[in-house]
Amino acid sequence: MVLEKIVIPEVQKVSGLVEKKICAVGITKILTECPAMMDTDYTKLWIPLLQALIGLFELPEDDSIPDDEHFIDIEDTPGYQTAFSQLAFAGKKEHDPIGESVSNPKIHLAQSLHKLSSACPGRVSSMLNTNLSPDTLQYLHGYLQAASVQLI
Repeated sequence: MVLEKIVIPEVQKVSGLVEKKICAVGITKILTECPAMMDTDYTKLWIPLLQALIGLFELPEDDSIPDDEHFIDIEDTPGYQTAFSQLAFAGKKEHDPIGESVSNPKIHLAQSLHKLSSACPGRVSSMLNTNLSPDTLQYLHGYLQAASVQLI
């Protein structure tokens, strides 16, 4: 239910390089290292989740605000002044919990799909060729070529 109602429709709203990398690695693990995604009722979510992941890589960020969420900009409030002094060395250093173990999430996806297709010969490539949209399939082939791997 979380995949279907939250992750797949909302992943496009993730912003920030590190945050996108974390989401990409997590979704790749769900797709390729979770046996339930290949052998149960969750299989129907495999292709939409892969398309959402490739959309995270390729589509522009969705920064739309739902109709029921309206926030007042604090600068529009009368009587409020935004005078401040920025601290020179108090910048927040962005922490990457994944680090160098995954330098390129697209290559990581291609390598993980290669491992999965080796474990399930023919199954992954047939699912991709029959259910994936042509544009998404083209992006995926680019990732596979960049990683120098093929699906079995």
